[in-house]
Amino acid sequence: MKTHRTIAELIEVIPDAALILNRNNELVMVNTMLTEMFGYAQRRELLGQPLDILLPEQVRAGHAKHVAAFFNSAQNRPMGRGFKFVGERKDGSTIYVEIMLSHVDFDGEHFAIAFVRDATSLKVTEDKIRRELEHERILAQTDHLTGVANRRAFVAALDDEIHDLRDHGLEFAVCFIDLDDFKKINDTHGHEMGDQVLQQIAHVIESTCRANDLVARIGGDEFATIHVGATLQDAMTALERIRERLVHEFAEHDWPVTLSMGICHCNDPQQHFEVATILRAADKAMYEAKKQGKNQIKIAHVAAV
Repeated sequence: MKTHRTIAELIEVIPDAALILNRNNELVMVNTMLTEMFGYAQRRELLGQPLDILLPEQVRAGHAKHVAAFFNSAQNRPMGRGFKFVGERKDGSTIYVEIMLSHVDFDGEHFAIAFVRDATSLKVTEDKIRRELEHERILAQTDHLTGVANRRAFVAALDDEIHDLRDHGLEFAVCFIDLDDFKKINDTHGHEMGDQVLQQIAHVIESTCRANDLVARIGGDEFATIHVGATLQDAMTALERIRERLVHEFAEHDWPVTLSMGICHCNDPQQHFEVATILRAADKAMYEAKKQGKNQIKIAHVAAV
């Protein structure tokens, strides 16, 4: 019929891949660009086939519902606000595409016309940017020397724990760990050895803690931990285990250092805890440990605000 020829000629000269679909989800027209985009040699390989032939098997059932919904609506989907999905070429390889959908009527019959653009390079670029942003996010929260969390990540995590305590009653403990006489290592063996010692200490602390605990280096030779859901006794047990392992490590390498620790346990949802007050309390307890002979753990008390 004349209308059929006219439409077939039109979609052949447009600068996009195109297809026309009937209500039965069947391809009634495709242009050469679409045929080649999906890896077919002849248009007749696609004509009369269900749209499923262009889709991976795992998405076919769901896609049929979208097609039916489109035919039942009066809304067109312009490029840029259209659909993006994974297509499947004849050889089984995948292609990321974006389509613009419009309703059309030919000789009293209702069809959907889709203009299709290959978005594979765009998808690859988007994925690369997403990975790079995630990598940058991780770097921004990681101590460059030891690989554990940095002070920024520690403060953010502590703020989250305060909210969880207030909203859900989830207790936690915070510990400050300071290396006693660490300067002797730098003075005696050099800063390169000092860096190696800090790396090994971070590894020991992290490997001794539970998977859901946070270990951070908050500056110089100071580390901090957050023990999620821990009672005071749980946290004390964990810290004593850390202290014992590190003291053994120091003795094995003949490193002239010990540990002073301050711990702050937070378990009262009614108390108005703040990041700054918890940090001051843990820091104060840690310095109390230093003043009272070093190589020990002191419990901090946060005054009610």
